[in-house]
Amino acid sequence: MITLKSGKQVKIDLYALTVAEIREFLTAKKKDHEGDVILGKACGMTADELAALPFPDYRKITKEFWERMSDPLKDEDDEKNSQSVSTSG
Repeated sequence: MITLKSGKQVKIDLYALTVAEIREFLTAKKKDHEGDVILGKACGMTADELAALPFPDYRKITKEFWERMSDPLKDEDDEKNSQSVSTSG
């Protein structure tokens, strides 16, 4: 979860994107607005809302997005491990 300067919390949800959208995002020479449409879909914001953010907040979101893109199953693996630890006692 990312907390913006305004206090708003943003969660990156890769399940909001299809494989086709990810491929389009990664392979096409996208204009900033078109990329923000896809990024916004993953974080529950519009492209215009993203464009209106202060630059450090935008970078927080894009940094988290790329970290999740590099290991999209990490949260699920972490959740499974914490559930097995909490139920094994």
